Amino acid sequence: MLSHSPLKYILPIGIFIALFFDGSISLVFSHSLFSNYYFIPQLTFLWLFFAMFFIQRINIRIELWAALAGLIFDMYYTGIIGVYLFIFPLAIYIGKKLYKLLSVDIFSAILIYFVDLSIIYLLSFFANKLQNLTSMSDSFFLVHVLGPTLIINIIFLIILYIPCQILFERLD
Repeated sequence: MLSHSPLKYILPIGIFIALFFDGSISLVFSHSLFSNYYFIPQLTFLWLFFAMFFIQRINIRIELWAALAGLIFDMYYTGIIGVYLFIFPLAIYIGKKLYKLLSVDIFSAILIYFVDLSIIYLLSFFANKLQNLTSMSDSFFLVHVLGPTLIINIIFLIILYIPCQILFERLD
């Protein structure tokens, strides 16, 4: 049960830190990362993904945490409440279903995270397109936004996989 676990404190603190680093990395590296291609870090979702992937014995209701993180993400970064509020929990739900089909290792983590991030960014793009918040073409989005974003976030996953695995195993 979560009430007797240090995860009750670590999970929200990790979400807050990840939200902070999402914006900080974008700001600090905006000149070098965002030239012709858009590398968008998604550390907030990565933290939620690691919690979903590594925490086994405790029912943490990760979909609710994902909805809360999505709401905060919407309010802080987009100003439009609703897109990430629904997309984060949906991606976690799909990730959990895929997780049950695959073994727990870094290769399955990369595959599931790739699928989850693709869902997040494709749904977000089409939601913004429906609301006329972007005029970006589909091909430009796929080549200049989705591709580079997937690459940078898979690199973050590979770098943080072992440290987060150790952290969550100690806390679980």
